[in-house]
Amino acid sequence: MIRHTTLSLTPQVRLVVFDLDGTLYAKPHMVWYMLFAAPCEWRRMLAERKTRKQMRGQWMGDEDVFYQTFFQTMAVYCGVTPDKLREWYFNRYMPLMVNIIRKHYKLAEWFFPFVSECKNQGVRLVVLSDYGHTHEKLASLGLDEKLFDWVISTPELGGLKPASQLITLIMDQMGVMPDQCLIIGDRDDTDGQLAKSVGANFYLV
Repeated sequence: MIRHTTLSLTPQVRLVVFDLDGTLYAKPHMVWYMLFAAPCEWRRMLAERKTRKQMRGQWMGDEDVFYQTFFQTMAVYCGVTPDKLREWYFNRYMPLMVNIIRKHYKLAEWFFPFVSECKNQGVRLVVLSDYGHTHEKLASLGLDEKLFDWVISTPELGGLKPASQLITLIMDQMGVMPDQCLIIGDRDDTDGQLAKSVGANFYLV
């Protein structure tokens, strides 16, 4: 893995993979915004965070299997049935997060100049998020998903960062080698380790 100290393209990079939350926008106080908007749901929110931590780096290779395991694990933490948690997560929790992004956050200032450089050099662009509602989040930031060659969440692929299968699948799909791939993210323990797992380049925002 090559860790970049400045956000710029090197000649060999043909693919840039962006993390979303905390990368395309800074997210200070997100937890408090969520709790303030839905204070009675704190147990479910805490269970969701604990479940993500427990399942970090796991690879199942199938979206249905992933979410089945995810909600079963959440149920252990908060005592709510997996079916009710699934409904809450997709119909309440994630839409709430999208709405908070729309109200309180803005796109990172570095994004458009960097993407312009990428487009000028024919570099392919992917968004890879550990959370769902990826398309809705991009829209809440005022981004057209057509800017990217692929917008995907890790659960759709069947795992969570830093499972190496995630980035291997994307590189195969985009037809690039690890040294041609640059991952941009805000967490060394997930995005950075994802890059390290295959020897890709990494920039920590």
